[in-house]
Amino acid sequence: MKTTYLCPHCRGSINAGNNIILSAKTSTNKKGLILLHEEIGNYTSEISSSLSVEEGEVVDIFCPVCHESLNIPIKDALARYLKIDENLKECHIIISRKYGEKITFTVDENKHVETYGEKLSRFIDPDWFLLK
Repeated sequence: MKTTYLCPHCRGSINAGNNIILSAKTSTNKKGLILLHEEIGNYTSEISSSLSVEEGEVVDIFCPVCHESLNIPIKDALARYLKIDENLKECHIIISRKYGEKITFTVDENKHVETYGEKLSRFIDPDWFLLK
């Protein structure tokens, strides 16, 4: 089985090909799709032409299937979705919602956290990912 990425609300698949597909909205109500490379730590991305985003701008992230928010409400500028690997192990993927900020966390069922990217020092509370 190939790695599958899911919405934590509807558990609908949000990946196709080598991309994770997310719906996004800016603070100025511009809407569109964001395609993230599914390899964790690879920050290659594409955005639809209807979505113009400035470096450092925070966008709201939504499931493209059920349209529920993937934002983590208590923590600023983070979103969450699920990953199920080829061994059927499930983990949370937490990403930054700030355009251009390269931060990703994986959190497994044992609360083991792996970090990828830059600027990780701003997350010093080890239980931030448990907040809903």
